[in-house]
Amino acid sequence: MSLILVGVDGSEASTDAVKWAARTAQAEHLPLKIVAAYTSTTSDYAPGLVIPQDVIDAIRSEATKAVQSAADTAREEVPGIELSGSIVEGDAARVMLELGAQAQTIVLGTRGLGSVKGLFLGSVSTNVAAHAKGRVVIVPHGALGGDGPVVVGVDDSAISDPAVAEAYRQADLRSRPLVAVHTWTPLDADALHGFGLDETEIDEMSKQAVEAVAERMAGYSQDYPDVDVQRVVIPEEPAKAILDAAGDSASLIVMGSRGRGGFTGLLLGSRSQKVLHHAKVPVMIVRK
Repeated sequence: MSLILVGVDGSEASTDAVKWAARTAQAEHLPLKIVAAYTSTTSDYAPGLVIPQDVIDAIRSEATKAVQSAADTAREEVPGIELSGSIVEGDAARVMLELGAQAQTIVLGTRGLGSVKGLFLGSVSTNVAAHAKGRVVIVPHGALGGDGPVVVGVDDSAISDPAVAEAYRQADLRSRPLVAVHTWTPLDADALHGFGLDETEIDEMSKQAVEAVAERMAGYSQDYPDVDVQRVVIPEEPAKAILDAAGDSASLIVMGSRGRGGFTGLLLGSRSQKVLHHAKVPVMIVRK
């Protein structure tokens, strides 16, 4: 059964993720599933240590409280929402990936940069975003998204097609305009001038890039005729261009992933990682 899956850990960051997930479940007409993962095993550094049962019980109790509190938050956000909750023993990232195989979207929160204690976006959010086969949304703490456009990063190849298709769908679902960002070189205009390119040459290269992006997006515009599209085609570092376009008022940033490899591999490209770590609005990673 398709659903929205949100991971919680009792923090304010995961509370924001629950609010976003509840709103999305309502918009998508899907049930919401709330999950807290916990572990009762010791690390490899202390393989012989046995955790007392009362400590395990306390850990389970905290996880249960986190789910119950999240359910209350979801019901306050969307009265009458269809939801379920569970606690699962195991590594948080693996739990979310396994359960997420049945979900339309996985939602996680993040405290952002600088948190030593943070459970989400440390390894959990980045691992899930890198390895999930569908959609993963990372919600920055205190940033549920504004009333601005949906912003999507676009390549001039088929790699970004799943993200572009989803961005159109999200813009249509939310009745928001779509800003499609494409950077045809990671160098800004000043740097290009420094390499000897004049304004005419830069304008011609930009024009060719605009035409390529327009052709790439033409089919989607036909599928979503009511979505107002703005194209930002500039010479700039890709992550910076996307973050600048989103600011702190975009509804959502949608990104694809160039990643490949095993579970421990670097499955998110540098652009996606930069956007995830610095965005001030929710970020959706689309992988197929």
